[in-house]
Amino acid sequence: MKRYYTSSLLSLIIAATAWADIPNGYYDNAIGKHDEALMTALEGIIYTHSKLSYNYLWTAFDVTDLGPDGYYIDMYSNCKYDHSANHVAGASYVGEGINREHSFPKSWFGGDVDPMYTDLTMLIPTDGFVNQRRSNHPYGVCAGGTTYTNDELGVTMKGKLGTSTYNGYTSTVFEPDDEYKGDFARIYFYMVTCYKSDISNWPGSDQLNYQANQYKAFSDWSMRLLMEWHRADPVSSKEISRNEAVYIEQGNRNPFVDHPELAEHIWGIKQNVNWTNDDTPEPIDKEVPVMMAVDTTAVTSSSFRADWTAVENVSSYTLQVNRIAVPGDETTTLLMTENFSKINATSDGYKDIAETLDSYTDNPGWTGYKIFTAAGNSVKVGTSSEIGYLITPQLDLARTVTVVFNAKNWISSNGTSDGSAVIVSCGDVSKTIPLGDTPTDYTVVLTGCTSKNVKLAMTAAKKRFYIYNVSVYNGDLTAKTNGPRRVIVEEGDSTWRTVSGITGNHYTVQGLAGGVYEYMVKAIYTDGDASVWSNIQHVTITGNGDEPLVGDVNLDGEVNIADVTALIDVLLGSSTYDHETADVNQDGEVNIADVTTLVDILLGH
Repeated sequence: MKRYYTSSLLSLIIAATAWADIPNGYYDNAIGKHDEALMTALEGIIYTHSKLSYNYLWTAFDVTDLGPDGYYIDMYSNCKYDHSANHVAGASYVGEGINREHSFPKSWFGGDVDPMYTDLTMLIPTDGFVNQRRSNHPYGVCAGGTTYTNDELGVTMKGKLGTSTYNGYTSTVFEPDDEYKGDFARIYFYMVTCYKSDISNWPGSDQLNYQANQYKAFSDWSMRLLMEWHRADPVSSKEISRNEAVYIEQGNRNPFVDHPELAEHIWGIKQNVNWTNDDTPEPIDKEVPVMMAVDTTAVTSSSFRADWTAVENVSSYTLQVNRIAVPGDETTTLLMTENFSKINATSDGYKDIAETLDSYTDNPGWTGYKIFTAAGNSVKVGTSSEIGYLITPQLDLARTVTVVFNAKNWISSNGTSDGSAVIVSCGDVSKTIPLGDTPTDYTVVLTGCTSKNVKLAMTAAKKRFYIYNVSVYNGDLTAKTNGPRRVIVEEGDSTWRTVSGITGNHYTVQGLAGGVYEYMVKAIYTDGDASVWSNIQHVTITGNGDEPLVGDVNLDGEVNIADVTALIDVLLGSSTYDHETADVNQDGEVNIADVTTLVDILLGH
């Protein structure tokens, strides 16, 4: 019978093994191989291991997952659980109890199938409520997703749940806390390597695409994302300790914790290069991309193509586009944009930061009352008993100002919304804007402004809300704008965009309102670092909306189910088409992927 370790004994084990040597010769059979041969060799090394019982996992967690404070390290919440915590099958709020979480969902490999079902490398102790919310959704990125909290217990979920905003995927994802994204990426690398020979028979998921990518196992978007996480969040001492503890319990190791560079030889920049078991990282060149002048032939009334120089050792690029003025209306100018980019919280803070807002905002001079940091580069405004508000820095405001902000309601841990509204005011004029439960852009025009500041306030106590960004313009912005049209996965609206995960050196931005835009790009290198922003270029968009809609394959002025039929006819060769409208996912090709994207758009995914 396996031993039950007390927390004191566990601390000794972790202290003794946190930086332990890998057994001599453990990876010898993988040396000198690359790509699939390397993966097959690693499978042969780690596949054979002790099968644990599902009940024994609770005992194993005392060896693998207890932190120095004697509580489990829960990668899904900040709850304090140990072996004696309530083991729940279901939960109605954060903090109710703990689960055994298959971080690689069991439905992906067929359910209670051994030995995957009890593989300790991917099984972790987590809050039961958050585990239910995660369900079997893929890991991904969801800017503005939902983070559940429990104010009464003072506990909160780590990460968020929402619609994917990562290029290439548009369905629901669970985004882990930044601290653990690399951990989960390496767990996923382990799973598809350890069970390489079994994957072709698994039911799979949107995170996997064995049919298309064979031994690499992951879908294209997932492969890019996991490698980005792997590079940006290097192996931690916590991971090393856990890998050693799993080895004690189960008898095999995670190669991608022992040798992180192995991932590059299978999915990354060292494909076709033999692995030599030399951990010394090679320095990489980090050239900054240069934004090229706009190609006027690629500019339409609501779109343009951004082109930049390709640089080496890059995993992806991030493009930033902002409208700075509206032609023909000199009084409509952007005065300030606040993106709260200095806030890196993963959940609601409990310390009022109103007195120190300059430490958290991009623009100095913000003031407020009952302001708290929140996830997704945002602030939470107000409490259940006091009315909170935000006031912009002093600005040279005209009589007519436009305020564009992104916000949503506060939602309790049991899913109850505050049903909030924001009072937007400038001196004696104000408008009240009801909020939805998901982050949404709102545009407010105030005429008769008599102040130098704009105020965004609660309507009453227990009407809390989150604000993600605020832009203030002089003039009536709505007089010159068209409604936003979103046909590809990216953050923003008709006046600004942030597009991440771009793997080429150009990108077409669509659905823009009329105006003058500035745009720039930065590189995300293979080691996770980011370059500084490139030089800035400008482009003028007329905004008269006379070009066909992307997805309007039959050119009838609407995007609907008839266009799906028309696109299928195109692929079958029984119809001609306009490339710009039929290339729905904007990858430069017209194929079955465009049908899938078009269906997702119609379904609202």
